[in-house]
Amino acid sequence: MHVTYNYSWLIYSCLFFGTGVLCEKMCPPLVSDSLDIKCAHNGQYANCSNVLIPGTIATPSCKIAYTALNGQEETPLELICQSNGTWNKQLYRCNPNCGRVYIENQLLINNGYEANIGTAPWNVGIYRINKNKPNYDLICGGTIISPNLVISAAHCFWKNGMLSNNISINDGQYKIAVGKYDRNFEIIDNDFTQIINVDMVHLKKGYYGPAGYHAEDIAIILLQKRVSFSNGVAPACIDWNSKYNVVNGDQGKIVGWGKTEKGILSPILLEASLPYIDHSSCRNMYTNGFEQFVTDDKFCAGSLTGQGVGAGDAGAGLCFLHSNSYYLTGIVSIKDISTDNSIAVFTEVKRHIQWIRELYNKYN
Repeated sequence: MHVTYNYSWLIYSCLFFGTGVLCEKMCPPLVSDSLDIKCAHNGQYANCSNVLIPGTIATPSCKIAYTALNGQEETPLELICQSNGTWNKQLYRCNPNCGRVYIENQLLINNGYEANIGTAPWNVGIYRINKNKPNYDLICGGTIISPNLVISAAHCFWKNGMLSNNISINDGQYKIAVGKYDRNFEIIDNDFTQIINVDMVHLKKGYYGPAGYHAEDIAIILLQKRVSFSNGVAPACIDWNSKYNVVNGDQGKIVGWGKTEKGILSPILLEASLPYIDHSSCRNMYTNGFEQFVTDDKFCAGSLTGQGVGAGDAGAGLCFLHSNSYYLTGIVSIKDISTDNSIAVFTEVKRHIQWIRELYNKYN
């Protein structure tokens, strides 16, 4: 008879025969969010997620859409299960590739082009339950920055009279969808599509809605479980150390399901390329009072004619290309509805980098 015992971290596999018993210590399973691990014993496949017998050899490698830490090449590594029930080496970790477009869009938001799978793998659709249907409705966009964090706009979640800027979500009221191209929540578009419950929403302290002219319009969403990264789902980069600058006229990428030039909400994800307009230049464009909404943490993007964001694109991320990777630079905040142009106001990510860093470190 063969029996396995678990004493704390020590796992024994025992074989009973006749009047004797033979036990050997087993090694714990090997699991990782960032590694693919292959295990074998005497040349035969072994399941790495189970306890493993001495002599088992494990070979890890970075998963698709991950790279070794610090940009180094992966070091060939074999872990061997030893007779004392421990592995002879430690697993390493890999970082998710950020800001990479894996599958180019093939087609040419307002005056935008259809976005194909992988053209913005960091994009998120944020859905809220509609208790009257019941179903989930798309309310905003967002951007993946880590396996469990999404950045969006505070006004997507804010309500007048809120007692806290930290909102616990316990009833499945909000869900996010990644790898999503049809706005219909019930349609699973492809193998990359994932639907995940929201656990908590952090609004930036100092956001007071329209009364505060939408200053500090930024939110960080904590997910109940981690996103699985792939060729079609990956985070955008964050310029943690202000290494890159964007100047007027630089083109940024944005995707969303907002209103088209025909005035209807797009049923499919659209992509647009928007020119950057710095804070001062944008504020000087308005003389009708709207300039008050171009607060210190804002810039603008778009043009008097041409591509731009529309109603329904709130919270979506505007990303700029630096060193072959896309960096999240702005979050759709507000637009002057009294004008016909395609210019919108964006919350500037770098103005909130310390707050983002604190929550990123807390949850990662």
